[in-house]
Amino acid sequence: MPQEIIHVRTRLMPLYCKDFHCIMGACQYNCCDDGWKIEFSKKDYLKVKRATQDTELEAAVTQGMRRLREREHDGMYAEFCVTDKGRCAFHTEEGLCALQLKCGEDTLPSVCRTFPRLIRNTLAAQEHTLSPACEGVLALLWDLPEGIDFVEEPLERKDWIDYEPKTAVTARFADIRSFCIDILQEGSLRLPQRLLLMGFLLQRLRDADWQTENTVDNWLAQGEQLLHNPAVAAELSRLPRDRQLFIANNYQTAVTLLGESKTKDLIRELTSAVAADHSQKEAQMSFSELKYRDLEEKLEELLGHSDYFFENLMVSVAFQLEFPNLISPEELWTDYVNICNIYSFFRFTSVCGCDREVSKKRLFHILVAVSRGILHGRYTQRELRDKFFQHDSATLAHMAILLGG
Repeated sequence: MPQEIIHVRTRLMPLYCKDFHCIMGACQYNCCDDGWKIEFSKKDYLKVKRATQDTELEAAVTQGMRRLREREHDGMYAEFCVTDKGRCAFHTEEGLCALQLKCGEDTLPSVCRTFPRLIRNTLAAQEHTLSPACEGVLALLWDLPEGIDFVEEPLERKDWIDYEPKTAVTARFADIRSFCIDILQEGSLRLPQRLLLMGFLLQRLRDADWQTENTVDNWLAQGEQLLHNPAVAAELSRLPRDRQLFIANNYQTAVTLLGESKTKDLIRELTSAVAADHSQKEAQMSFSELKYRDLEEKLEELLGHSDYFFENLMVSVAFQLEFPNLISPEELWTDYVNICNIYSFFRFTSVCGCDREVSKKRLFHILVAVSRGILHGRYTQRELRDKFFQHDSATLAHMAILLGG
């Protein structure tokens, strides 16, 4: 049955987006100074080339950019070169951009001008958000103990978009995603329990008839009933934990990220924090549950034995990733597995980070590094997600282990 056209006429964003500003040189993990590759389009490349105003700058531009001939198929034409210190070629000792100082902000590639801001067009709205791969964004999330509020504003006519959804379920993206965020912000449950309940409900939606008009209404009604049922909360609290498998899963994620030089030292440091025997090779590493439990208690004390910061973090991630993906039932479940793995690794690395130092500064440093490796590493994210399906581990039971560790 053909679906009605969806008219997108509004802009939707978390309210805290309005409070963001770059802290520049004061950032402990400056995005121009951590070895992160900054890639951009041909249009941005030519704009930088044409901005040259003197011989010195012309030489800097020639040496500071590299063509990406192997990436032109996905729109990435060039990148800024990185020095042997892991610094963008245009990054000054003061933590500023030489290109911007000499030629103005408009000269910069769009990724430099906008990061960590992200704009997505969805069936709900034109969505504006901020990536948690930025210390300034994490500071905003830390300062929201009551959770994240959203604001919706009218779009200018030139930005209006019309969509023709393919199924009755796809057409209800706004309602489904809104309910998923409601689940993430349901304070009567611990965050892992909320994520697991969301998986149970999304599994039901995955298996439902996506062409029937009342499918989503029935699903939302069932979800509301389960979300506020004390018996469900009690059942979720009794779920068994397998900490060894939880640590092993996250260790494998860490091994995958070791391929990225900018996070290699940090990832090795974090995994060694819970190693039972430091003399063993990485492939044979075993882990101490007792060490992990002790470090977990330190993290809980730092967080005030509250879920609110990680709740805000996961709401931010879900919004950034346009979760849930309603292209198909299969993509819906793939998206859920991805979210579970991201949360699990955030939690694991944050706990391990308490071995060296227990502080908000240390927590932010780790989460920024992990976010840049997973959230902004599209191929890495896909590889990590697909491994669960290749190993027959993309089940709700296995997600319970990832969430409950």
